[in-house]
Amino acid sequence: MSKLLDVIRDRRSDRHFANKPLEPDTVEALLDAFRWAPSSNNRQPWRVLIASSTEANRIFDDALSAGNKQWAPVAPLKMVIIGVPEEQPEKNGLQNFMLDVGFAMENMMVQGYAMGLTIHAMAGWDYDKICKGFAIPGNAKPVALMAAGYRGRVEELIEEVRAKDLKPRTRKAIGEFTFRDAYGTAFK
Repeated sequence: MSKLLDVIRDRRSDRHFANKPLEPDTVEALLDAFRWAPSSNNRQPWRVLIASSTEANRIFDDALSAGNKQWAPVAPLKMVIIGVPEEQPEKNGLQNFMLDVGFAMENMMVQGYAMGLTIHAMAGWDYDKICKGFAIPGNAKPVALMAAGYRGRVEELIEEVRAKDLKPRTRKAIGEFTFRDAYGTAFK
């Protein structure tokens, strides 16, 4: 049987952050992991916008969905992950830049977990508020928001959010999502 890396198996997208800023070297290590992700034809169609000023944090927080507003504003590092489709053009109807950006995000998430951080990627946010608030040009597409920081105390979260962070992490069995030769044909 193959050996799965512990950091991949154990990584979580928790929502509790310590009230401690990340050191510049720590942020750089996350960005370095991001940039070393696989990229088709090495085009690297990604950008990372870090919200560091008070105004940028306000824009970021204002764009969050109601559920994400319950926990994400306290994160010390807030990032808008952006793809540039023209740098990894659509082919056969597929938005290929999304694959590369996804690889880069996962690299960052695994690196962060290995460094004792929690990193949470979010899909719950207002696209227009992010584009307008951060002056993102039309040829660039925000893909996800990410919050990162040192792990805090789960007990400090409101009950609804705490329950999510305390819920056991589970995954489907391989046979539930893997097929052989045709969709729906059992793998084993």
